[in-house]
Amino acid sequence: MNTADLVLTEDEKDVLQELINISYGSATAVIAEMLDAFASLSIPKIEIICTKELIARSKKLKMSSYFFSSQAFIGDFSGECAFFIDEKSANNLAKHLELEDKEDLDDAILELTNVLTSSLITKLAQEVDAQVTYAPPNIFKFHLSEIGETSAIKNNSQVITIQTQLNFKDQKIHGEIFILTKDGSIQWLKKQLNNILESMM
Repeated sequence: MNTADLVLTEDEKDVLQELINISYGSATAVIAEMLDAFASLSIPKIEIICTKELIARSKKLKMSSYFFSSQAFIGDFSGECAFFIDEKSANNLAKHLELEDKEDLDDAILELTNVLTSSLITKLAQEVDAQVTYAPPNIFKFHLSEIGETSAIKNNSQVITIQTQLNFKDQKIHGEIFILTKDGSIQWLKKQLNNILESMM
């Protein structure tokens, strides 16, 4: 397979950035309602890398515990969408929701993941004319050195990283969303992005 088939051009990146911005707009309103507070999402920083590079980067970061929740999606564009937050952000979420029990925090992170990932992927799928279905979300807590052992990383080869921050009045919840895919899905996405570019000309 030609490596160029897996790399987005600047024009393709611009289109994907715009589509994800649109998708985030719809997700923000749902999150604000879920958390009963005004919430804003910072403009996401988007990058496509291979899973091996993600593992290498993670090992260079400060070694601490992270929550990693993921939800698989299947269809024309398939893969696994994961929400990744550090323990400080998780504690900020617990504080905002006035949670004391660890199990309640896990449930809250799962629900937040479900809202973020399903809203993002559903809207993105609509924009690129894809049909997708979802599996139930899962949650894990681990040190960054163990990220390569998660099934989401093992089962996929490419990662669309989307770094964002949930902003509330009193605290911040920083997170990254990973759209983990295989080469075929990246090729399919490139084709759809180019169809959009051609329709704009």
